[in-house]
Amino acid sequence: MRKFIGVGLLVSLLTTGIPAQVWAQSDAEAADIARQVESLSARGAEHFRAGEYVQAIALFEQAYALDPVPNLLYNIGRCYEQMEDWDEAIAQYERFMVAPDVESEARAHAMERVQSLREIKQMQAAEGSAAPDKEEPQVTEPLPTPEPASVNRTPGVLTTVGGVALIGGGVVMGLMASGNAESLSDTSLAYDDRVSARDNARTQALVADVLYVSGAAVTALGLYLLITADSSEELPRTAHRQITPWVGKGSAGVGFTLGF
Repeated sequence: MRKFIGVGLLVSLLTTGIPAQVWAQSDAEAADIARQVESLSARGAEHFRAGEYVQAIALFEQAYALDPVPNLLYNIGRCYEQMEDWDEAIAQYERFMVAPDVESEARAHAMERVQSLREIKQMQAAEGSAAPDKEEPQVTEPLPTPEPASVNRTPGVLTTVGGVALIGGGVVMGLMASGNAESLSDTSLAYDDRVSARDNARTQALVADVLYVSGAAVTALGLYLLITADSSEELPRTAHRQITPWVGKGSAGVGFTLGF
């Protein structure tokens, strides 16, 4: 009888020692997992601050796979929000809101983020679907058609008239020279009168020749101005002409000046 009692106590001691060993092993594993989760979370936070959101998400997800801490879901949502992936960010925030043991204040903050992101999505959808306003064609007043410039033939006319007048003066001087030349054959005149008539005839003949030549040149210039009046461009300054007859000792002439 004592033998059976001793065996029973031994079995009882052995069986009572097994749960204690299992509990000690579970505590060690839990502590190791906690350290891994803490390390992964710290590294993920560093990547988040550096703007490396893809790497941060990978580390937070590894940590969540080891220990489903709700705050890791919120951190993952923050990463997707910074990446402007609104759908995935909303999904992570909603997972955080339904997770157990989440404080009411943190849950309310996550709901605010979800609402804000949905409003952003709606605004972007409205901007994308709105057709661009068609610009109305600008009505431009037609440019007025310039009236053809009136042809100024006055210089040509005046020059031609001046040339004809010079030729007419040459004719008059020629007639006068011819009259004085006829006086040389009049024997009733005194010698001095005949000498004076001869000198006058020579001078008048010379002036007549100059007037003929000048008149012809001026007339030709006038005709040229009349012909080219249609195609001539407007001169930058007003043209002016001046005809100046001159008579000297033993010579005579006409000066024609055309200035621009």
